[in-house]
Amino acid sequence: MKNWVFLFFAQAILAATALPAQTLSFSQVKLVSTVQTVPQNKVWKVENILPSVRPTTTNFNGQSFVNFTLLVNGLTVFYLSTESLGNLQGNGTTGITAVTAGIGASPIWLPAGTTLAVGSNLHAISVIEFNVIP
Repeated sequence: MKNWVFLFFAQAILAATALPAQTLSFSQVKLVSTVQTVPQNKVWKVENILPSVRPTTTNFNGQSFVNFTLLVNGLTVFYLSTESLGNLQGNGTTGITAVTAGIGASPIWLPAGTTLAVGSNLHAISVIEFNVIP
C-alpha cells in the first residue's frame, strides 16, 4: 500500500513539473484611448488611468459622484469611483471629504484577444505590454 501511495505522489509531482512554463518579457508601454485588442502572444497589464475630470469636485448641493470606467470586451468595469461630500460656505471653505472605491489599486491582466477601451471620465489607460515566451 505504501508503494502505491509513493508512486501516486511521485507521478503527480512529475506531471506538475512537466507542464510547460511560460515567461513574460517586457515589450512596450502603451496609452490606450480607443478600442484596441491585445495581440496574439502578448498580455497587457493595466497599470493606471489618465482621468479627464477631477476626482473630487463638489457641486453646490454638497455632493458629487464621479465614476472612472474601462471597457473590457465591451463590458463596463468600474476602475475607480469617488464621492465628495461637503458644504460650500460663504467664506469659501468646502469641508470636502473624499471617499474612493474600486479596483484601481490592483493590476488587471488581460490575455490575448481581449479588447480594451476608455469608458467614462478617462483620456487614456496606461498599459504595459509583455511578450509571452513559451
